[in-house]
Amino acid sequence: MSNDAFEWKSNPEHHEAQERMAHLDAYYAWTSRLFGESLEGPAVDAGAGSGHFSAMLSQKVSPILLLEGGQENLDTLHSRFRGSPAVSVKEIDLNHCVEAIASFGARSIFTLDVLEHLEDDRRVLSQFQEALPPGGKLYIKVPALQSLYGPVDEASGHFRRYSRRTLRAAVESAGFRVLRCHYMNFAGVLPYFIKSRILKRRQNFSRTFNEQQIKRIASLMPWLEKLDRILGPPLGLSLICVAEKAEDRSPPKAFLR
Repeated sequence: MSNDAFEWKSNPEHHEAQERMAHLDAYYAWTSRLFGESLEGPAVDAGAGSGHFSAMLSQKVSPILLLEGGQENLDTLHSRFRGSPAVSVKEIDLNHCVEAIASFGARSIFTLDVLEHLEDDRRVLSQFQEALPPGGKLYIKVPALQSLYGPVDEASGHFRRYSRRTLRAAVESAGFRVLRCHYMNFAGVLPYFIKSRILKRRQNFSRTFNEQQIKRIASLMPWLEKLDRILGPPLGLSLICVAEKAEDRSPPKAFLR
């Protein structure tokens, strides 16, 4: 891909990190539940990675278009969803995705752990807004708390982490109406702070765990989800946002250059 802001997608290390998340189906299921049950297709998974969440999403909505930019992930997606007529895969730069999403007739866009990798996140959000019809929904998951930002984020190709205020501002500036915006995974904050801010590990976060640790974390997911329900939570390692296209307007021209 030619766009510098999207070069992370063509990074084999990013693909490896995606593959290491294969054991965390419970995490993707938790995310899906936070998005809600009333999901509408056709749907787009923008920045689908290796398709872990996409596979779960395909059980709830149909049809689905998976947008990706890195060859390693694209190869995995084509292999994973071969023979699935309701799932299609397209190589694309999200900075220029309006036509692909609009022509698909998407009513919903899902984008998980993608915006933090984009230097101009508001430009891409405006692309999403232009592509959706009035009433179309946007479902977002991003890393939370800029105070956690450190070497782990740098190694992961993150430009930023978000607060509820900064994510809401970015989403609303693109012409969406925020329906819900809240933290997720309170228990993950301290381990991340230790690894990134104290130990200063210069590795993608998934690579700071071995396979056994990842499996152990997966077994704890139901309890972590229950803890979040009890606490609120006031903070979290991630942010979940659900937004609706507020009106049928074109995004500012500055975002389309």
